[in-house]
Amino acid sequence: MNKMWLGGALVIVLGAGVIGFTRFEHVSTASASTGPQSAAVQQTSQQSSATAVGLSDLSFTDVSGKVISVNPNDKTVLHFMTSSCSDCLPTETTLAKFQNTQGVKLVSIDVEPQADNASTIAQFSKVAGSHWPYVLETNSSLLQKFHVTELDTVVVLYHNKVIYEGVVPSAAQLKKVLA
Repeated sequence: MNKMWLGGALVIVLGAGVIGFTRFEHVSTASASTGPQSAAVQQTSQQSSATAVGLSDLSFTDVSGKVISVNPNDKTVLHFMTSSCSDCLPTETTLAKFQNTQGVKLVSIDVEPQADNASTIAQFSKVAGSHWPYVLETNSSLLQKFHVTELDTVVVLYHNKVIYEGVVPSAAQLKKVLA
């Protein structure tokens, strides 16, 4: 009887370990990437700790080489995604509903630079109907700054503070935060 109980407990522990590993597999892979990048892909810049002071000078370089600075008077939505994430496309489509909202800026941050590039991101953007900047996260600093542990995480910044963070937010949640 003790052997059966012990065997069952072992199966549960191993199952939990496998689920935990696969849940964070994409983010871990993205943060461990050190491969060469194309000329169009540049590192994010001017990133410091996620404090009110650290967010005051936050800027990114998108896949086309344009520098995007976060305006503290706008609500800035950061979507941590990859073009191969099946759940990320519906979130991008939901975010597209807010892309013309005054005082709201959208930035998608692709966390898998070893698999994505300007071309794959352009295809993803076209399918999603998104017309905002995309950044390739090449050194995991943004993942660390915003404590991102899952794909499809959305962070909203306003007045140099994080006012929302969540995974796969609904349109109603976003509407409430972005109003």
